[in-house]
Amino acid sequence: MQQVETIQMDQFISDSKIPIRIAFVKPDGTPSIISLWYERINGKIYCATKRTAKIVAYLQNNPKCGFEIATDKPPYKGTRGTGNVKIIENQGQEILKILMKKYLGNKESTLSKYLNSNLETEVALEITPQNIFNYDYSKRMKGV
Repeated sequence: MQQVETIQMDQFISDSKIPIRIAFVKPDGTPSIISLWYERINGKIYCATKRTAKIVAYLQNNPKCGFEIATDKPPYKGTRGTGNVKIIENQGQEILKILMKKYLGNKESTLSKYLNSNLETEVALEITPQNIFNYDYSKRMKGV
């Protein structure tokens, strides 16, 4: 049963167009969280962000992170875990294109135009999960 639930959760996480929340620690020791688009590829989680984004410097300083991909409305379900982040300078454009297709589809919008005009400024964040916990509260929240 656990294997079937894990496969269903993996499918839910792969198909969902919700952001991943990434927790990290700033150099002064303050914890923080950022939400980004993501895609799972070969067991790793990929995001893209501007090379100049503060999170890039924070993760270069301390690559350990926590993450959660979860619904915001009942019944709550998702996955959370910890991992290590690698900044990949030369894959930002490729990953952003994958993310745009997932989240925006093929339709042109103000956002897609903006993102396409700034592709060269992107870097990829590659999260290698260390520990993962899947949860689905559908049964206990039935009727909510």
